[in-house]
Amino acid sequence: MKVDRVSTTDINNIGAFGKLVATLPTYAACESAKNLVTRAKARHPRADGLTYTVSIEKPTNTITIEVVRPEDVNRKNR
Repeated sequence: MKVDRVSTTDINNIGAFGKLVATLPTYAACESAKNLVTRAKARHPRADGLTYTVSIEKPTNTITIEVVRPEDVNRKNR
């Protein structure tokens, strides 16, 4: 979906193992949404024990926010 911004409500409304794909106007808006996901994880932890992953497609300014199991997250420093 093409939107101007992603809100905390949008992030919290993603269901278990769901995905939110949004095309934003600029890359800076994508980075802002990514930071918002990090803040939402800390302030509003999911009751089901799942977590969020974020990926950004730079050429199209598309952000993908997914809900996954914590053990399925591939962290760079592990």
